[in-house]
Amino acid sequence: MIYADATDDLNSVIDGAGPIAGLFFLLLGIAIFVIWKSMNRQLKKIDPNLPPGRADRRRMADEHYTEEAEARGAAQAAEAAAAETPKAGSADVAPKSSEESTSADG
Repeated sequence: MIYADATDDLNSVIDGAGPIAGLFFLLLGIAIFVIWKSMNRQLKKIDPNLPPGRADRRRMADEHYTEEAEARGAAQAAEAAAAETPKAGSADVAPKSSEESTSADG
């Protein structure tokens, strides 16, 4: 019987917390909504014509260096591909098959 009393007490605590938890959840949702609206108002006040700051200049320089590196990489890849393709005047020697190598040796 001791277990039944403990279970009843726990159930009454959980049942009693329902309205309080619901109210807390509702207030939390209202607070998030108010903060969201305030943030949107503040973001609308920002002038889009502001001069670039230090971080913007660094980002633009990084983009410039990245574009240069991509161009260099593409040029190097094209050079490597051109170096690997055989030229029209070169004599290509076909590899011997296993039958040709045994008949030539013996």
